[in-house]
Amino acid sequence: MVSAGACFLAALLLLTLPLDYLAAAVIAAAVHEGCHMAAIFLLGGKIHTIRFGSTGAVLEAQTNGILRELVCAAAGPAGSLSLLLLCHSFPQVALCGLFQGLFNLLPVYPMDGGRILNCLLERFLPQKAAAGMQIAQRLTCFVILLLAAAGTFLFSLGYFPVLAALFLLLQVFSRKIPCKQSQIRVQ
Repeated sequence: MVSAGACFLAALLLLTLPLDYLAAAVIAAAVHEGCHMAAIFLLGGKIHTIRFGSTGAVLEAQTNGILRELVCAAAGPAGSLSLLLLCHSFPQVALCGLFQGLFNLLPVYPMDGGRILNCLLERFLPQKAAAGMQIAQRLTCFVILLLAAAGTFLFSLGYFPVLAALFLLLQVFSRKIPCKQSQIRVQ
């Protein structure tokens, strides 16, 4: 399913980005989501829906267990970062994979990094998992805003870093939280 926001974002990107970088971003995103899907299928999970929205692709899947959830969450960023192996042949794809992989590793739930951290906390510190996730999210937001302010005021980059940070935070917090009762996870 493709939302109206995804169509608007695609049109905006077509108007603002060079075609080679837009193609590289699409390839990197396809590799990222393909790695999630491969991990889910290889571990016996099921994908219920795939949606494309203004915040990116979302897979709703059943993974059955914390360790399987961890592997499935890590598969996307691993695929994105593996694109760095193509840096000599396809530098734009490698660069897009790097940024996408690092963005998805932010320790904010329900992004991949937040899901990985949540799985680790649930496995090793189940009583403190919720508090640990809250601390990680707040610290991450603080660091992002601090870096944006430094870019704006110390390096005279204008308001772009602040706008980028606000967009990033909007992306992070606009994702849905999974339904734990039915073991459906959002990727």
